[in-house]
Amino acid sequence: MNILLDINVILDNFDEKRRKKFSSSVEVFDCLKEQDDVFISSCSIDNIEFLKIKDLRIEKGYSAKQAKKIVKFIIKDLLEHFKIAKTPSYMEIDYDDIEDSQIIASAKAVNAQVITRDEKMLEKYPNQTLHPSTFTLSPRLIDFANLKKQHFMYETELSKAMDEVLNNTSFIMGDAVKKLEKNLQEFTGVKHAITCSSGTDALLLAMMALDIKPDDEVITTPFTFIATAETIAFLGAKPVFVDIDEKTYNIDASKIEEKITDKTKAIMPVSLYGQPADMDAIQIIADKYNLKVIIDGAQSFGSTYKGKTDSNLGDISTTSFFPAKPLGCYGDGGAVFTNNDDLSQKMRSLRVHGQTKRYHHKYIGMGGRMDTIQCAIVNVKLKYYPQDLALRQEVAKKYDKALGSKVLTLPYIAKETTSVFAQYSIRVKNRDKLQAKLKDAKIPTAVHYPMPLHLQECFEYLGKKQGDFPIAEIVSKEIMSLPMNPYVSDEEISYIGNYI
Repeated sequence: MNILLDINVILDNFDEKRRKKFSSSVEVFDCLKEQDDVFISSCSIDNIEFLKIKDLRIEKGYSAKQAKKIVKFIIKDLLEHFKIAKTPSYMEIDYDDIEDSQIIASAKAVNAQVITRDEKMLEKYPNQTLHPSTFTLSPRLIDFANLKKQHFMYETELSKAMDEVLNNTSFIMGDAVKKLEKNLQEFTGVKHAITCSSGTDALLLAMMALDIKPDDEVITTPFTFIATAETIAFLGAKPVFVDIDEKTYNIDASKIEEKITDKTKAIMPVSLYGQPADMDAIQIIADKYNLKVIIDGAQSFGSTYKGKTDSNLGDISTTSFFPAKPLGCYGDGGAVFTNNDDLSQKMRSLRVHGQTKRYHHKYIGMGGRMDTIQCAIVNVKLKYYPQDLALRQEVAKKYDKALGSKVLTLPYIAKETTSVFAQYSIRVKNRDKLQAKLKDAKIPTAVHYPMPLHLQECFEYLGKKQGDFPIAEIVSKEIMSLPMNPYVSDEEISYIGNYI
């Protein structure tokens, strides 16, 4: 949880008498000045200015001009060290104390706990407030994806971008959609980037464009999120599973050829955890048997294989902008990528119910458009994405160093491949025990994925059983993801390492 400082704690730090009397306020203030994600309510700024000017004039005898000059530097110092939490217009107002209502509303808006000496506030909001004397600097709650920090870093630009969409009221296929598609093309080097409603729908668009039909077969991995195989089955085609490589956890290209039949139409490798599969080997097989290659890059946007982004590989590549992805929007969103003009044109049509022009439908399509407001959000975040990717890789290196001496398996990144580290996933023999230990230490973890797809109830009709894909089954019992985002601190990595 974040921290928000009440006015009284702030003012305690700018008066010698109060500093001596309320030393706990000073200790908390001095420490939090060096911390991220500490806030002051926007409603507090004017009040701090008013109260401090009044105090300086009464206690020190300063003129209004002198007092204002001093307060100007105080406000500047505060804004350099703390973020501003907006006071939302939608809030419950306690008319006995409107100021407290504003502070609490601001704190709730940024998921923060209020540090205050206000006894009335402490009594009325016990779950939302804490006295500075009882505030301890025990390890702060570690955020698994830390979407809040990213939002507040780019909040001004994001708000402006969203306001433009709201003010233009062009919510479907507005200007931000074309702008994002152009920016995605420039980022990836691919000829055509087409936004769509989700990573799942991106897979559907790709297969529909390639005319995957009932009874066709698509070769893929059993160790992935269900959308990979679910979309194949949704179209009436058959997912044909191939076991994974024990190091990368991606599909084992050496086992693909034996699964090809006269019904096989495509190969769908997944760039799991952020790095592409062995694409040269897969493409050789595809070319040999005249098969199409669809890349499920939901977790790997921005990764590279031999110098190319994974969006620039295969016949069609897909990605997801789900919020927790390395590049995420504030809802659902996705994209498909291709260098083929005909496939691009077809997917653009399929995305809007198969239309070639308004109310003229060449194909059976889908409502697969990405909302304009989501495109506007990704446009802002894409500007900073190279920086975020570099930070993710630095975090991964620091994890490698901190955990290198532990009895576990670290992530393996194949030669000539880069990963965006959508997850930082380790393998351990005693996963349940370790997860429980980390949970007690307030360290969040996740398992991607605890059960391979061939053992899922919905795929029982494929007739697969335990033991058919042994590597995927072993990995699913041992894999565990640690907090991963661009902002995992050295202290957090050290803290996590001490409990593993």
